[in-house]
Amino acid sequence: MTSPLPTSVPSDGTLRIDFVPTIADRAAPKAATELNAAGSQELAGYVTGDGFAPSGEQATVTDERIASTQTFEQPGRKTKSLSVTYVHNPDDAANNEAYLTLEEGVTGYIVTRYGVPRAQAYAVGDIVDVWPVTAGEPMKNWNGANSVHTVTQRLFVTGDVVIDAVVAT
Repeated sequence: MTSPLPTSVPSDGTLRIDFVPTIADRAAPKAATELNAAGSQELAGYVTGDGFAPSGEQATVTDERIASTQTFEQPGRKTKSLSVTYVHNPDDAANNEAYLTLEEGVTGYIVTRYGVPRAQAYAVGDIVDVWPVTAGEPMKNWNGANSVHTVTQRLFVTGDVVIDAVVAT
């Protein structure tokens, strides 16, 4: 039997990244009062093409047995990390919202949505990832000639990341 060839979704313009100050239930963030609220800040327009860098690792638990000549393994603790690189416009606050929002020490949530046009507001039923974070120190980059000013910043993951949360009312 031939495997079907699924339809793909272009990634350009279909990743939304927001900083949301408060979320009551990470597994079911609310569209109107949390994700689309006035205090939330959309960041995808600031993040560079290679500047969204979620990563994860899982440790290995060694499982040795006297009765075996083989060492077995089991999945261990997970570590999730997140860093962002975004454009920086120090002379224009209206065009520097990522830098102003992600002040060192600020806490909140990074919410990401894949596969839906970025400009589309969050809606009930959307699938999102929710990262509880504390912003680390912003580091201004010097990128050389023919480039733009950017900042790279670690966002420390402070709780369980919810992958594939479903947006609620």
